[in-house]
Amino acid sequence: MTRILIWGGYGYSNIEEGPPGCDNGQDVCNPEPVFGASGTMACMGTPAVSPMPEEEAQKRGWVCEHRWTGVAGLVAFRRACRGLPVSAPLALVASADDEAAGAGVLGAEGRAAFRLGEECLVALVKGTNEKWPQGYGHLGDWPLRGLASGLPAGRYCDVASLSQKLAEGATSCPREVVIGSDGVVLSGSALEGDLLAIYTGALLVDPPMPSRRLRSSSR
Repeated sequence: MTRILIWGGYGYSNIEEGPPGCDNGQDVCNPEPVFGASGTMACMGTPAVSPMPEEEAQKRGWVCEHRWTGVAGLVAFRRACRGLPVSAPLALVASADDEAAGAGVLGAEGRAAFRLGEECLVALVKGTNEKWPQGYGHLGDWPLRGLASGLPAGRYCDVASLSQKLAEGATSCPREVVIGSDGVVLSGSALEGDLLAIYTGALLVDPPMPSRRLRSSSR
């Protein structure tokens, strides 16, 4: 069976409905503004499941998908990484301790990681469609410790976790990845049903060390 869904900038339950503030059958209307008088956005939040529940998709209101978590950060990722050669699936250099702890193994069904050029990395974990189950259940988050990323050492922001563009000189990020001097991931995870995206333009800056004042002793 083929399902065709029409997507717009606002939620609706029938094709006669205009944007928020416009009732059925109106030829002329004044849509409700996206921003309220206090400056608060009247936008749908980032969906937590896929596919989105019909009652949420049909709820009257502005969608503002360009403000959803991941969109702004991935725009910058695309600009930096577009057209770069894609590597073969990356290998996991896991120790015995990592394997005992249940670290993800590359090549397992529903998990994959690739490098783009020498400066970009993406990792993906398949999600579960609760409405139309596909038989493989929940895969869980994927700990990437031991992944041979090949990227320069440093602390990276997972730009798929951002709701706005990464600020220049940022010192923290909702989700971070740490890569060692040998290019192997030391910490970081790709979430179930989501993707992780890092690149050299998303390296985080270490916050300055707090200054310590020395007390002078008087004799």
